[in-house]
Amino acid sequence: MTPSRSAVRAVIAAIAALGSVTAVRAQTSAPDSLVLQVPTDVVARSVYDRGSRDFVVWVTWRESPDSIAAVIHQPDVSGWSVTTPPAQLTQPVAAGAYSGDTDRTILFRCTRAGVVGVDSVRISYEIRREEFLSGTLTLTPSYVPGTYLPVPFRNQNDGQTVDFGIQLAFGSGSADLQGSFSLGVEDFEGFHVWRGIEPDGSDMVIIGELSKEEAFYGFSPGGSIVDSVYFYMILPVLRQQMPWFSPFGAVDCLGTRIDQDLDPDQLFWFDCNATNGFTYQYAVTSFDRGYNIGSSTQGLVKTDHCPVTEGMPYPCRDELVPLDIQVDAQNDLYDVYAVPNPFRSGSSRLTAENYHDFPDDVIRFVNVPPSCTIRVYTVAGDLVWETTHDASTGNVEWDVTNQNSQDVSSGVYLYRVDKPNGAYVYGRIAVIR
Repeated sequence: MTPSRSAVRAVIAAIAALGSVTAVRAQTSAPDSLVLQVPTDVVARSVYDRGSRDFVVWVTWRESPDSIAAVIHQPDVSGWSVTTPPAQLTQPVAAGAYSGDTDRTILFRCTRAGVVGVDSVRISYEIRREEFLSGTLTLTPSYVPGTYLPVPFRNQNDGQTVDFGIQLAFGSGSADLQGSFSLGVEDFEGFHVWRGIEPDGSDMVIIGELSKEEAFYGFSPGGSIVDSVYFYMILPVLRQQMPWFSPFGAVDCLGTRIDQDLDPDQLFWFDCNATNGFTYQYAVTSFDRGYNIGSSTQGLVKTDHCPVTEGMPYPCRDELVPLDIQVDAQNDLYDVYAVPNPFRSGSSRLTAENYHDFPDDVIRFVNVPPSCTIRVYTVAGDLVWETTHDASTGNVEWDVTNQNSQDVSSGVYLYRVDKPNGAYVYGRIAVIR
């Protein structure tokens, strides 16, 4: 089915904001019987674009195996008995490793009654809210009670067979006509990508949320177009180690091309707001909000495998991945710049957009040569501050004070960077207090 123009516009708007997830904190609550797994092989690396003077941080990690990240509940047989005393009924038992990405409730109904291992017993089944996925199990008279059988689904829309890794076995006993039971299968919902600056993780906030559940529902209520595009369009292409070209326009700071060579079990997220000169802490958590098998509905609270308390040290400190954002020294003076510019302090820093990216009250001279002298002057030509740089890093910090260690006042200042060979460059800095 071709999506409507309004739907496509919604996708474009969603993709444009893909990397601009509002920073939120996960709430804590006990999940259901699903055990949340720790994402493995979390790696953070930075790429610097000299043209745009921006960093992009790529965070990658590995998907959890279905055998440990999902659960198949034992059947609810409260509706299994119609006429036969429960003690004389055959009891279904579930096994296997659920391979689906979303939580599901499967409804089973006996459509041909009989005694297991004696008669031919037929049991039909379908997935609630996905009734087009259905199937039939036939227990022949030669069926040996206790033998596990696969539970495949036929997609009535395209005729394809889907196997979610579910198996059922039936013990000795009878099955009543129209007797029914339900089976719940769950996978964890998704991942949160966290970032902070404090080494203990006490300022960690979520910069990315990936929900397999919301991806599945997509355009429908409770769905997310952004997550659908990520899981069903971007990820499969990158896992083939091919670049993905956006048909929707630029994706945040990445432009129209995402090029990450991912392994078949790898996932990724990106951070467009990392700033030169800082060491960031990154982490990836799995989260879930529980599932009510009876009503086939999600819970309201998203719970991470590592419950975070605002302002407290990150409880899974060994999972933090530090990344030092630095540029190397280089010799082209025309690449030198100062950041943040303008520099703000006091109330003005609280109201300036994205100023939280510069929390340490210094100005950095970036892309400086390995050997140089930096001086800051008033517009009248009075020397305010100077330093000599002789290192392989391309950063020099100024604490925005004069040579008497006093804060400089608001205004415009000039800086000059001199190389030993006599070459130099000027620039301007604005200070707003």
